[in-house]
Amino acid sequence: MKRPSVVDKRNIRLEEMMKKEYIPFLGGRPKRRKGISGDDITNLTILLNTSKNFDDFLKNA
Repeated sequence: MKRPSVVDKRNIRLEEMMKKEYIPFLGGRPKRRKGISGDDITNLTILLNTSKNFDDFLKNA
């Protein structure tokens, strides 16, 4: 018996929702393990201002 072709039109797939890293729409951010300190923000600001482009920033961050 030949299987009919079926188009999956689901917007939200259960397979995706079961992944650990899935963040539901408007569900908020994942809980942080620890807070971001002022030193971390300062270091990221300096790195962002001294990087040639955003890709360079991401590579060094």
